[in-house]
Order: sequence, then structure tokens, then C-alpha cells
Amino acid sequence: MRHLPSRLTPLALALAISGIAHAEDAPAPDVLPTVQVSSEAEPSTGYVTLDQKATTGKLNVAVEDTPYAMTVVNQDFIKDTGAKNIQDALLYSSGVYSGAFGLDTRGDWAKIRGLDASFYLDGLRQIYGYYNNVRTNVYALESIEVLKGPSSVLYGQGELGGLVNSVSKLPKAEQQGEIWAQVGSFDRRQLAADITGPATEDGKLLYRMVALKRDSDTQVDYVEDDGYLLAPSITWKPREGTSLTLLVNQQENTGQVSAQFLPIFGTLEPGPLGQVGSETFVGEPGWDRYDREKTEFTLFFDQALSDNWTFSTVARQTNSEAETREHWVDIGAVPTPTGDVTRTIYTVDRATDVFNMDARVEGAFDLGVTRHNLAVGIDYQDALWEEDNYYYGAGQGGVINLYNPVYGNLNSGVITPTDRNDNAIEQTGIYVADHMEIGAVVVSSALRRDKARNSVLAVAGADTRSEYYSTSGRIGVMYRFDNGLSPYVSYAEAFSMNLGGDGTGGTLKPTTGDQTEGGIKYLSADRSLAVTAAYFDITQNNRVSNGATPGGVEQVGAVVDGWELEVNKRWQQLETQVSFTELNAIDAQTRDRLSAVADRLVTWWNKVHIGDNWKLGAGVRYI
Repeated sequence: MRHLPSRLTPLALALAISGIAHAEDAPAPDVLPTVQVSSEAEPSTGYVTLDQKATTGKLNVAVEDTPYAMTVVNQDFIKDTGAKNIQDALLYSSGVYSGAFGLDTRGDWAKIRGLDASFYLDGLRQIYGYYNNVRTNVYALESIEVLKGPSSVLYGQGELGGLVNSVSKLPKAEQQGEIWAQVGSFDRRQLAADITGPATEDGKLLYRMVALKRDSDTQVDYVEDDGYLLAPSITWKPREGTSLTLLVNQQENTGQVSAQFLPIFGTLEPGPLGQVGSETFVGEPGWDRYDREKTEFTLFFDQALSDNWTFSTVARQTNSEAETREHWVDIGAVPTPTGDVTRTIYTVDRATDVFNMDARVEGAFDLGVTRHNLAVGIDYQDALWEEDNYYYGAGQGGVINLYNPVYGNLNSGVITPTDRNDNAIEQTGIYVADHMEIGAVVVSSALRRDKARNSVLAVAGADTRSEYYSTSGRIGVMYRFDNGLSPYVSYAEAFSMNLGGDGTGGTLKPTTGDQTEGGIKYLSADRSLAVTAAYFDITQNNRVSNGATPGGVEQVGAVVDGWELEVNKRWQQLETQVSFTELNAIDAQTRDRLSAVADRLVTWWNKVHIGDNWKLGAGVRYI
């Protein structure tokens, strides 16, 4: 695998200064306020998004009218909370446990309702495998949508927790833009621009340029978080009802892995010489690195077939590379009386080659006393991810002192890299979704048929393939009272293919599951107050976990039930968002709680406007 080339951001950006301030309690480094100036800034809609239409539903229906739990995190909230990545933007969403590892240069982490989530971009799956792609830069996003609970009926195989769908910034018809600079702790420096508008006088050609350059250290010594984003897009509207958009996303992140996996003694438990500092780096400066690069081409096409019917398709080609050279403290290592520990040395080069697409026909029509929004579509994904130059040397990375690390003890001579098996997924799904209204009653249903094939492409010997046909369903019923209160109940299913063997010569069974949910949604007439509450019960079958023997696996079940509440309120000078989540997540076999799942989450974010040009934000989270 080739080394990632160094690049320069092709924009020279000017510095403009105005004022904004916020406070945030997340564990990531403190960052000084973003400063920005905009031309013809759009009026803020605040944090109330219940009346918005989320693309995750694949229907032109507002969130308030869907009998399923869904959260939309808009650009206002992303900016006001100072979110530096997707997991930061989700910290205050109900039902979501985000950023479990705190500062983490490896990627974005989130569990929805106690289970893993799938990550999508513009309605297409984005993450295949692990640590082989660049995390999506949050500055390139218009919003982030969270669909809670199983969603295979719309997206095929996926995690039972739900999905996180990021929505890219695309060209707009009105000229607008911003250029800003940011400085912060740990020598963090960012320069960014977002400019959009018509490229021709007749408005048939629109453009947008989103760019960002970052140089930054982190709270961990010798760990950098540098990178750039370049995301130009162009929209062509040759005639009324026809739109074609091409989006290019080029990203590169360079630095090191921030997670040092320090031992329990000296962190949670007393160490031989006291507490080990969170800034401690156990790798080798100049050798450890975690460099990633990706290039994406996304095509959006919309064609009006009549006044009520539209054909839409989105397709994306993604190629990414990641190069990892890393040390960490050996798992289970106990520091000596002087603080010495042994290290693991690790290398791997990863790459992905992914094509996926979704095409559907959507329309609205009346049938007797019923009103329908109907979508019929097909989606396809073909993904390959590779691992080369792999070496895992437990105990072979030399010795380092946690209290006074002395570098230069690199033991790279032990590395004997090998190529690992490649993995591939190919899936085709056909789906139909219908949103039916009968007066105040809403009946939302969907059905999907999938053919999925997951493959392990062996370096030596025979390949392993699993082929699976699945039919998934979803149905929900809602009643909308005139006072804005809408109670609902729903049922949904999901499945996820598992790669690899079961240790007995067979392949792993697909993980399947379903969810029963009941809740209420409320939106005030003036759109200033939104309340969502839900109770849910999820059953997961054939969950993959560690087996009784070292290196073995077994498939067991899990049961998750709980409830969540989210309130958004907007006054003239103050906005607030409160969320509460209660979870009971247990292993169906051992009856133990699932690991890395919070029992209870409480969050509260506030923003107050001070005069015409200043605003102050502050938030708190309890886990």
C-alpha cells in the first residue's frame, strides 16, 4: 500500500472576526470560540426540528408525522455546541450514547438504545470494517439524522441500534458564504470557507465550495490531529423539475492514535508512583502514525415525472486508505514498582473500494378517503476492504516508563508483516414504503426483500462466503390530535451479516432482531416547543461475543428495553434542549449487563442571545 501523499489546501482564506462564545463539557480539548462572518445569513430555525423532513425515512414526510423515533441535529446546534466531529454533535440527543472513548482520533463512536449504530452519508452506507477511512468532517454537513431502532426495511443489513445519517452541504440558489478562522488549546488552528450560490445569471447552474485546513496537537503528547477537507459541488438544472448534482469529497487526516490504552493501575486504581497523566504517550515519536485519506464522488439526480411523482437516485464511489503504526500498553499489563510496562507493537495498511446506490420513485396520491406518500425503490452496495502489512506483536514493543517515558526504544526489527484476508459485501434490496393518512390517523408501513452475500477472501486456501435472503418489515400507527399531541406505536425488524467463522468450520449466522416501540410527539402551534418520548423493547438474536475459549466466539442474544425523552424549547432570547434516557441492556444468556452501555443519560444544553451579535451557550451531561 502506498504512503499517503502530503497535500496543500488550495484555498488562501482571509480572517474575519466577530463574536460567539460557548461552553462545553465534553472530554475533548477545550477550543476557543469559532469566529465567522456571513453574507445574507439565513434566519435561524433554532433547535426545534420536529417539523423538518428527514431523508432517512425515504419519504417526503415531516418527523412529527412519522410513528418512529427520529432526531435531526441541525446546523445551528452543531455550531452552537462547538462540535468538532459527528460524535460531539450527538452528545445531547436522547437515546444516544456518543463518544464513549472521549477524545479519539480513530473515528466517531455512538450506540443508539444500547446497541451499535450504522453510519450513513446521504442515505448510503459509509463505514465498512474498522479504521480504514477518514471520519466525515462535520463542517461538510448540513445536518445529522438519527433513526432509532432497527431500520433494515429501508437500508438492508445494519445494526439493530439504528443509524446515523449525515446530510452533505449542497449548492443553494441564493448567494451566501462564510470564511472563518479558529484557534484553541493544544495549538489548534483551523481555517475554513463555505461559499455557495448561482454560477450563471439564469440560475440553472449552482455551485458550492466547502474547504477546511487544520493543524492541531491534542491533549496526548506527540499525538497530532491534522487534516484538510475539500468538498466542491455543482448542480445543473437544465429545465423545471430536473436536477443533477455532483459532489466531490477529498479528505486527509494525519497524526497518531490518541487512545494509549493505559493500564488500570495508575488510572482507575492507584499506581506504584501515583496517577499516570492523561497526556502520557507510550508510542515512539516519529514512528507511530495514523494517516488516512479518502476520495468520494457522489451523484444526485432528481426528475419530476408529474406534479406528484418524482424519480430520485443517489450513487457514490468511495476509495480510502489508512496507514497505522502504533504502540500501546500490553493488555493486562501491571506496572513495576518503578512504573515500567511492556508494549504491543502494531502495524497494518488498510484500503476500501466501495460503490453504492439507491434509486426510487416517490409520489403522493389519494385513494378513496386515504392520502398516500409512496416510495418504491432498489438499492445496491458492493464493498471491498483489505488489510496488508499486518503485524500484532504483544509484548514485543519494548519497555517504557509511564511516569517518565524515555523514547527511542523502537523494536521494529521484530516486525514480520503479513497480508490478511480481504472482506467483501454485496447486497441488493427492493423496498416499498407507504405513509397513509386517514384524517387524523397515520399508518406507516414498509416491506423489503434483500439478497446479501458477505465474503472472506482468503490469502491462502478457500474463500468463505455467506449468502442470505431476508424479508424485513415495519409498521407504525399514529393518531394526531388537534392540540399537537400525537401518540404512536410501531414495530420494526433488522438483520446484519457476520463475517468470519464460528470456530467449528462453519460460518457465523446473521444477527437478527426486532423492536416494539410506543411513544408520543408534541409540537406546539407556534413551533417553539417540541417534545418526544418513547418506550422501546429490542430483542437481538445471534449477537457475536467472545467465546468460552481464548480466541473463540459464540452467538448469543440480548434484550434492551428503556425509555427516552427529549424536549426542545425556544423563547425570544433563550433556547434549551433537555434529554433523558433510561436503559436496561442485558445479555440473554448470562443476564449480565452489556458492556459499554450507560444505565442512564441526562443532558441539558442552553443558549442565550446577548444583544444582537453575541450568544452564550453552556451544557451539562450526566452518565
